[in-house]
Amino acid sequence: MKQNILISGTGGQGIVAAGAFLGQALFAQDLEVMFSRSYGASARGGACKSEVMVSDEVINDLQFEDTDVLMCLSLPAFKKYLPIAKPGSLVIVDSHVYERVGKVRDDIEIVRIPARDIAVGLGNQIVANMVMLGNLAKHNEVVSLDLLKEAVMTHMRDSMRVININALESGFNF
Repeated sequence: MKQNILISGTGGQGIVAAGAFLGQALFAQDLEVMFSRSYGASARGGACKSEVMVSDEVINDLQFEDTDVLMCLSLPAFKKYLPIAKPGSLVIVDSHVYERVGKVRDDIEIVRIPARDIAVGLGNQIVANMVMLGNLAKHNEVVSLDLLKEAVMTHMRDSMRVININALESGFNF
């Protein structure tokens, strides 16, 4: 098993944090994990992505050319990264983004989730990234909701733990 997971959006949406928590949860399952991130010079508001490679074997090739899973929290990210989604890929996209898109490929599985609305309902739109991760755990057997929650409990500052755990659960249960 090997998967390339790309989390994308704009700076300030917690894209890098989501990739880091995902990587920690996957690593806790004794899987091989490679995590990288990229963001524009003006981090808040600029293009941003996290790349997570996961495998049950040693990862020798670090080329991240196409995705098995694509998560998008912004329209520019959706337009930019959709072309690298392999046929059959899982694409999880915020509903606000999807409603502004024209025709979408029919060779991928699209899951629309109102991540931003759910996050606002929880009290802080910044946790939309965790709503998306929780939904990923629902649709992809590679990542476990319990291990995502464990990563948050271990690595998140105290004041943000409860809302992030609630966001993971809300995304999973959507």
